[in-house]
Amino acid sequence: MVILKNNYLQVELDPKGAEIAKVIGNEDHINYMWKQDPLLWGHSAPILFPIVGALKNGKTNIEGKSYSMNQHGFSRNSVYEVEESDDTHVVFHLHENEETKTMYPYSFDLYVTYTLEDNILKADLEVVNERDDHIMFQIGGHPAFACPFMEGESANDYYVEFSQNETVSSKVIYPARGGMSHELKPLFENERRFFIRQALFNSDAIVVPHFKSESVALKSINHDKSLVFHMEGFDHLGLWTSKHVGGLLAIEPWVGHTDYVDFNGEFKDKEGIVTLNKGERFHCQFKIEINQ
Repeated sequence: MVILKNNYLQVELDPKGAEIAKVIGNEDHINYMWKQDPLLWGHSAPILFPIVGALKNGKTNIEGKSYSMNQHGFSRNSVYEVEESDDTHVVFHLHENEETKTMYPYSFDLYVTYTLEDNILKADLEVVNERDDHIMFQIGGHPAFACPFMEGESANDYYVEFSQNETVSSKVIYPARGGMSHELKPLFENERRFFIRQALFNSDAIVVPHFKSESVALKSINHDKSLVFHMEGFDHLGLWTSKHVGGLLAIEPWVGHTDYVDFNGEFKDKEGIVTLNKGERFHCQFKIEINQ
């Protein structure tokens, strides 16, 4: 594990998946991340690359050849190199290798930089194409937070609050049908907040396209502790808790999403796909603000 620390927070980061394992408040000693229970969900905040969500039938066509990839791509199970590290920042680096080439034909450099600034953990995601004529990809985060924050509380007392009023109609994921439907499920109109209720997630994640808000907060009606999640450079927001797993809420910033149920299988046609020509870079960022 890589440890970052300052007067406000202590953060544990796993080179496998460049994953945030723990974010612990120095004042209240609470770990605000999901506990990574391997019997329930063994991750806490994997980086998603080079796909977000699942491929239809687990396969896709890239440059005329068929490839298979598991949900959310190979990044979350890959061990990143630690390029630099000190008490308040670390740079993780992942690049192509023989194994990734069996799933994804491109050469790439993916840098995940975590920086601790007061009560905020900042994550900068950068993809660089230095070796291929062009590359294509999707990218995202999947941080899952403890909800409730403390033992003895109920998740029903927690709510999600957007920084602006939003009218949200969620894209609907049907795992049994192998993808996402084009239908939109209305959730709320011109509102900023909704309470955590399991029924909202009975199908799968809530998928919010083209949101206006720059941040989403997780709060309780019982105390002033909060977690504010800031996003920049993403086109979709996923909110997820499992009907089989209690105690977590994932706030997921995405560029792209899982395949539609009627998708044609061509990687270049995936919604939200990013294309980088040789010498180009792509950057997006999220920040986790902890108010103890």
